Amino acid sequence: MAPPLELLPPEQDAMPLNRIAASPMPQTQALERPRARDVHVWELNLDQPPPGAVQLLDTSERTRAQRFVHDLHRNRYIAAHAGMRLILGRYLDHAPHALQFVIGPYGKPELSPSQQPCADVAPLRFNLSHSNDIALLAVSTDVAIGVDIEALRPGLPDAALAAGVLTATELAELEQLPAEQRTEAFFACWARKEACMKALGLGLALEPRHLHVGMATQRQWVQHQQGHAPLDLAPLPCRAGHAAALAAVGGFGRVTLHAPSELSRSLH
Repeated sequence: MAPPLELLPPEQDAMPLNRIAASPMPQTQALERPRARDVHVWELNLDQPPPGAVQLLDTSERTRAQRFVHDLHRNRYIAAHAGMRLILGRYLDHAPHALQFVIGPYGKPELSPSQQPCADVAPLRFNLSHSNDIALLAVSTDVAIGVDIEALRPGLPDAALAAGVLTATELAELEQLPAEQRTEAFFACWARKEACMKALGLGLALEPRHLHVGMATQRQWVQHQQGHAPLDLAPLPCRAGHAAALAAVGGFGRVTLHAPSELSRSLH
């Protein structure tokens, strides 16, 4: 197996990705936690839910699943949360259905303190995002992280949407791009903003048009407020027709991307 590759510091140019073959995700043994400031990102196929997916959810997740009008959306929600529980359960060596979560003031879930090994071990942190049939689950040790994936939607953004979520500088940068590049550039920018807002734990409590990330897709530092730790922000590789990004408060180290039954690959 090729050695894992590391993300370069934000001020350096990105290096190409290497893909490496991977064995299926272990079914029973515990997963090794990410080292300090490293991040594992798992890619889940939501049209292939784990066996017994509904039984892995808690009461609140099942209730929310039943609120979906369309079966497709319900099934993908179930697959995303069941997959998340399976993976987190293996990091913690806990039964997936027994995991408990607490919700932050702006809706960001975290593992309950009772799920963490002990006070002397840094807590496991995570963030989940899904779009269409793909979910990304980012896992770190004691680093506040946010991950986002967005399916590209042809014909967007229109003028109102762009003005509602982009800063004035970003809007000007978007308008300078050829028309055929604007959809991909907009959704890549939106994914970066979402990743930052989720890392901060603020969600849409922070207006996207007040957070500047620019149209460039390289790794960068984003300063949300003076006196606060900056966000380390980078695009993530993903399937064609999507855009994805990862953000971490104060910076992250090695980022390794995994797919339970497909590929494991490392990001530079």
